[in-house]
Amino acid sequence: MKIFIIYLIITVTGVFAQNKTDLLIVTGGKAVDPSFYRIFDDNKEINYKAIAKPDAFNFFSGDSMSIYDVVLFYDTFQEMNAGQKEAFLSIFEKGIGVLFLHHAIVAHQEWDEFLKIAGARYHYTPYLYKGLKYGPSTYKHDQDFEVIILDNNHPVTKGMENFSVHDEIYINIEYAEGNNNLLGTDNCESAKYLGWTRKYKNSVVVTLLLGHDRNVYENKNFRNLISNSIEWLKKGK
Repeated sequence: MKIFIIYLIITVTGVFAQNKTDLLIVTGGKAVDPSFYRIFDDNKEINYKAIAKPDAFNFFSGDSMSIYDVVLFYDTFQEMNAGQKEAFLSIFEKGIGVLFLHHAIVAHQEWDEFLKIAGARYHYTPYLYKGLKYGPSTYKHDQDFEVIILDNNHPVTKGMENFSVHDEIYINIEYAEGNNNLLGTDNCESAKYLGWTRKYKNSVVVTLLLGHDRNVYENKNFRNLISNSIEWLKKGK
């Protein structure tokens, strides 16, 4: 009887472990506040591994990537050689769901394809859009503003209502065409859209511009957006 009970506990525990989402968090280019990881430590539905660029590029092309349901980018890394670009793109060839968070849109400034992947781009220098000059992009810390839910039927935002945050805003960023916009804002200085989905190669992509520091890490609605995004991306794998 004792043996059976032990076997049952092990079996049930294994089933729950299998149902968890395997998340790869990619950083690099700037230090990350350790409190960022509490978002995922507190979510019992997630197993995660954190890795930083440039080491991450070797990992992307390895066999270990097959276990991951979702990749979350939270980096500002810049230069990539041809081999690193190929490794990065292999994620999307595999059809793994990808979440770009906040300053991830600052990464890879010199690579035009990145705009098509993430759906937005922060420019350090002025840029042209449809023949008109914009930028450079900039930011403002410590802003209090309302996040506007543009579509509360989408799985990422389902059932959510507008909410307040204290966070950084981006200004004069470039958006790619084809984004399915989910989040806006009442801050007239901020970039117009704060969250969207899109498709790149075989992967579903979510980009959220919220997420600068611990002032928003503890925000319940922000955490809901992240968990909803990860869950939806996993299902879209």
